[in-house]
Amino acid sequence: MSFLDRLRSLPIIDLVFFFCGSFLVWNLHRYVEPVPKDIFYPSFLLQFAFGFFPQLYQRKWGRVWTSLSAITMVRLPFLSGLPMVGSYQLVGLFLGSILGIWLRETLLVLLGRNETALPKQSEQIITDWMIRNPTGKSNQPIWYSTYFGFLFFLLCLTILCFLQYQGVGLFTGLGIQEFLYYTNLSSREAMGLSCKILVPILLVSLYFFSEERSMPTPSKDSLSEQIRFGLFLGFGINILVMCIQSIWSLDFFATGTHLSVSAGRTTGLFQDSGSTSWILPVIGFLWISKLTHIWRKSKERFSLFLLIVSILIITWLGLKQGKAFWVIWGVFLSIGFVQLTTDLWIISSRNKILIRIGIYILLPVFGCLFLYGISLVKKEWYLVDLAKRVMLFLKSFPENPGAAFQHLDLVRYELIKVCNLGIIENPWMGNGIGTFPLHLLSPTHLSSNSIIPFVDFPPTFYHWILYELGIFGTVIFLFYIGIFLWERGLWKQTILLLVPFLFGVQIQNADGAFVCFYLVLLGEKGTGFSLSFDKYRKTIWFSPLLLILSIGFPLNYTLFDSQKFLDDGIGSEFRKDQLKEYQIAYTIPPKSPNYEYEFHGKVWEWKMSESQSLRNGRIFLETNSQSSLVEIYFYNNDRVRIKEELFVQSKNGFLWSGEAPKGASYIRIQSRSKLEFRVPKSQFDGIGRFQF
Repeated sequence: MSFLDRLRSLPIIDLVFFFCGSFLVWNLHRYVEPVPKDIFYPSFLLQFAFGFFPQLYQRKWGRVWTSLSAITMVRLPFLSGLPMVGSYQLVGLFLGSILGIWLRETLLVLLGRNETALPKQSEQIITDWMIRNPTGKSNQPIWYSTYFGFLFFLLCLTILCFLQYQGVGLFTGLGIQEFLYYTNLSSREAMGLSCKILVPILLVSLYFFSEERSMPTPSKDSLSEQIRFGLFLGFGINILVMCIQSIWSLDFFATGTHLSVSAGRTTGLFQDSGSTSWILPVIGFLWISKLTHIWRKSKERFSLFLLIVSILIITWLGLKQGKAFWVIWGVFLSIGFVQLTTDLWIISSRNKILIRIGIYILLPVFGCLFLYGISLVKKEWYLVDLAKRVMLFLKSFPENPGAAFQHLDLVRYELIKVCNLGIIENPWMGNGIGTFPLHLLSPTHLSSNSIIPFVDFPPTFYHWILYELGIFGTVIFLFYIGIFLWERGLWKQTILLLVPFLFGVQIQNADGAFVCFYLVLLGEKGTGFSLSFDKYRKTIWFSPLLLILSIGFPLNYTLFDSQKFLDDGIGSEFRKDQLKEYQIAYTIPPKSPNYEYEFHGKVWEWKMSESQSLRNGRIFLETNSQSSLVEIYFYNNDRVRIKEELFVQSKNGFLWSGEAPKGASYIRIQSRSKLEFRVPKSQFDGIGRFQF
């Protein structure tokens, strides 16, 4: 086959889709996390290398290294002595993996891997590389994939997020401006709270989609098994680090875990103790299940020994974990023990089912008796604290249920109470992605008598999704989850959704998002289609109908939800009715000793003062930046341009002097290239209007 024919056989649509998707996520991340390059790129490039080069070398080891790194590198910048600066989202790792996947697939096609004959033995290195990487290609159009609709929904949420925090200035010629959203909180920082959720979900979804699109069909290797193998390797590394932290010092590799160390909790290399408290028992349960399967199949004593030792080590490490660990680990161990013992000792299927039902009914009673015994222990363990709280809950519940739940966890009780109020206020469309932590930073909440000591997400995933996306958005999200599970025949996998999704919004960090999506999308059976789904897929009407629903639901949600932004205004009037002042669109607020606003970008608009005595004079933009052209425009109340002039470049910036024309209500400054300048605070009046 000629090189031109090979070029034509490239998966062009896939390449364009994943390049554009990755590029948009990259720009979104860099906008909401504008970290200086000298701080950002060292950790980014190291993450990128751990994703890119293994993927380029071999499909199998690329998956292993990516999954291993996803749960061990999340705090890499802090561990290297640099600020964390948003790298908990592992942008470098996932972008490197996605680029490595598609560069590998492109090179395989261009070098002729699809052809019958392999290269000559004289080209042994290339031959071996091609044998390790059979070409993957999906015959199904990319827009018929279940991933496509989910990613489209995330794109709609990102657009709604932009409209909520940036206004519609981009569509009115103002560009992307940074407004004052709350006191000492800019619109970019507010949008960053939403992107703390959006960026990890987008990256993990794009990565798993890339892996499935590049798999050989039919596949002889298991995506699920290889990613699980990488998770087990990363899990082992975390166990080792946590053992050192427990025996030697909690400060060992613990920088950047916020309040975890001060609370006396081991974190391993996970994001913090919140992630550790559910990822440790979940992956631990998968590891225990694997060892149990090997032992029952081979009867090897070493597997049984390793099984017992693993249970003891994880339980011991749990002594320095939060209450979530003991709930998850206790439920897993109890159910696993009941299932295993009844399966080994009871032959009759009928008796086995009846005995299991009876034990599960009595299990809560046994659990309460166990916790009562633990509550008498004179140790400062989180398990003892959990037991005491449960005893207080049981005593108080008959008389005062509200006070009983406060005994379990006062902070989480307050978070749920605030969340429930928001759900009642906007039940159908929600309050918008990322609005819950923003509400905790709002002046109204800060002035209240709330006992919530920090900014956080709701304590359960389902509270979060109802608060921020409403009933309609929740139905759409669960619709995609249902399609994923149906397509893969993983209905039993839904039980695992109760684990991470009942204990916080765990998809806010890259390690949690990766494990959550592994549980939902891959599970234990890989990516094979279920028989019923495959049957419907072959019909003419099923795939187009699924595409219509997958795109139609998000579009309708976007249409209805965007209505609430139409009254916010544009430019300097964005949220003026809520803030009671006009927007100045600064990037950095004025600070001592100069008290100057700092502006970054290309376009700025300000409302002009209505005093006639303050409408002529000079405007000086203090800057070291260079621009070939800086213009000033005057607009009337209907935003019709009535005058335009040029700034004159001086030694320390750009200068304009003159008089505002009659009828001018807005002033707009526009630079041909990106400009960074400063303007004195005295240039604006008390409500943000520009004055000469």
